[in-house]
Amino acid sequence: MRIVVDANVLISALIKNGKSREVIVSSIFELVCRKYLGEEIYKHREYIARKSGLSTEEIILLTNLLLRRIQTIPDGIYKRKLKEAKLLMRADPGDVPYVACFLAIGCDGIWTNDNHFTGNDRLVVYNTVELLRLAEKRG
Repeated sequence: MRIVVDANVLISALIKNGKSREVIVSSIFELVCRKYLGEEIYKHREYIARKSGLSTEEIILLTNLLLRRIQTIPDGIYKRKLKEAKLLMRADPGDVPYVACFLAIGCDGIWTNDNHFTGNDRLVVYNTVELLRLAEKRG
């Protein structure tokens, strides 16, 4: 399965060595993200450091390690779907690029822990627990 990764999932994986990190490091799913996910994480490095107890250097190192498991989608591929994605994600304009990636490359879903993705029948959305259940079934 090919899944678009929302930044909140990666932030969760950086804060705690838990279920989100487990899914990222597994090879069950093909994970993809927009080009600027690493930069988005960098913007939140102080919050991540405060919550995780990691230094900025450790956060950068762990981010780079986790991003190796996530394929980056070039801007040109998903930008052509930004208009359509804006119509679908009026609740949070910051999530438009993730929806655009989903639409542009025909993914099987978006992995997020945000509730505002739900209720839109054009989007297939998974949270971490749902992906872990899928991973168990695929074994």
